[in-house]
Amino acid sequence: MSRLAKKMFTNSTFVQFLKRSRPRVVLLGVGVALLLLFVGGGLYFQKSHRIEKKQPSVPKAVELKIGQENAKNDGEKVQQASFFLHPLPDELLQQLASMENLNENATDDKFTGLRVLWPVYYYSNQDAGGGKSTLLLDVSEDGFGVLIESEVELAAYPALNTLQAGQKIWIGGEILAVDPSGTGTIYLKTEHLQFTAEQPFQAGQPQAN
Repeated sequence: MSRLAKKMFTNSTFVQFLKRSRPRVVLLGVGVALLLLFVGGGLYFQKSHRIEKKQPSVPKAVELKIGQENAKNDGEKVQQASFFLHPLPDELLQQLASMENLNENATDDKFTGLRVLWPVYYYSNQDAGGGKSTLLLDVSEDGFGVLIESEVELAAYPALNTLQAGQKIWIGGEILAVDPSGTGTIYLKTEHLQFTAEQPFQAGQPQAN
């Protein structure tokens, strides 16, 4: 059989095979198309999900104006200051607990002077004399979390007189000392108080330098 004849025979046989198996060929083609669509869609969803996870929901630090309360009363200048949102109080104490080999002064030096901004729950304030009051706050709504203690000028924050126990507020200030005993107590020098549960910054605000 010549080469041309073999080729014609092969082509004819292939055509007949296709005619006989058309339903199966169609189903096979549909199956392959669905498989490619499923794999492609899965890869696209995985990629988009990965991109979304990389985007932070909140910045690590924010810029806030401080001195607004005293500026109204004493004519002080309002300033901008950076506050860190992390570590949170419980995270801070966990870090201290992992530093057992360091002495007390070294652990204090690690966090004292750091400006932080935390959501907390108000529980009480105690008269400290001289127009000042000691704020007692807790990071947990049930009152059994890390205690935040800070002394403030009552005249600068008149809203303290109307706060209810368990009300969520925001406190920003400089860490003065940390006592890890019990559930832990962190002493702050208050520089910012917001008496609402809403964030005192926008979610998309860029990280402060």
